Amino acid sequence: MKKKSNKSIIDEITQRVIQKILEHKSSFKEGTGFDSIFEELKKKLSDVSMLPDNVIDASMYKEHEIVDALKEIGYAYKKPMGGKLHFFNKDTSISVYLLQSSGKITLLP
Repeated sequence: MKKKSNKSIIDEITQRVIQKILEHKSSFKEGTGFDSIFEELKKKLSDVSMLPDNVIDASMYKEHEIVDALKEIGYAYKKPMGGKLHFFNKDTSISVYLLQSSGKITLLP
């Protein structure tokens, strides 16, 4: 059995990685992370609106509806933080916070 050279092994691995990236490129979204979050939430909660300073206003929905929508778009509930609920998306490494008193979603803890 003939041994493969290091170069051919590296080329083969590189080609496989590129192929996998191209297969999944449709899942990549352009724009800022928070714009993408807003667009995904808008699909689940049609009346949400974007406020200045990267704040999403979801105050017209009940807390459990907002929590369910965040979970559906990939955010796992982590813990309460002084009137805020912390959610984290493992795929994007982004945390969002739901202000319980106002129904607003923000990136700031």
